[in-house]
Amino acid sequence: MMTKSHTKSGIELSSKAKYKPLVFALFMIGLCLISLQDISIESVIPLGAAIIFFGLYVFNKKLKVFNFFETHFVFQPGVIGKITVPYNALKSFAVEKKVILITYENSDKKEKKIRFLVSQIEPKQFPLLESTLKSKISN
Repeated sequence: MMTKSHTKSGIELSSKAKYKPLVFALFMIGLCLISLQDISIESVIPLGAAIIFFGLYVFNKKLKVFNFFETHFVFQPGVIGKITVPYNALKSFAVEKKVILITYENSDKKEKKIRFLVSQIEPKQFPLLESTLKSKISN
């Protein structure tokens, strides 16, 4: 039985990574409340930062770090930085010192690497990522 967070089509952020912007937003709101004693531009800056971090939290809540498709996968660790990698360009998949390392060849035939922390994805989804990518590398 596959649950919503454990689908074959994508791998989501870990709860630790999802809630990090929310923690920063709450911290900034607290900082804003403390600085409200003296109304000035300095009290508006933490409020603006809180709004930005809350926006990141909302985006990260639904974000899938890996989306798997028929011919390629999409790696998107955050708001910016979406990378599309065809399966036939994959070279290797390894875990080195709590960092996942995926090597692929870009369209210019140059070797590129995707590095991200193992803690960025749910531990129960790691075997799915590993088996999917290793099966595509061996094909």
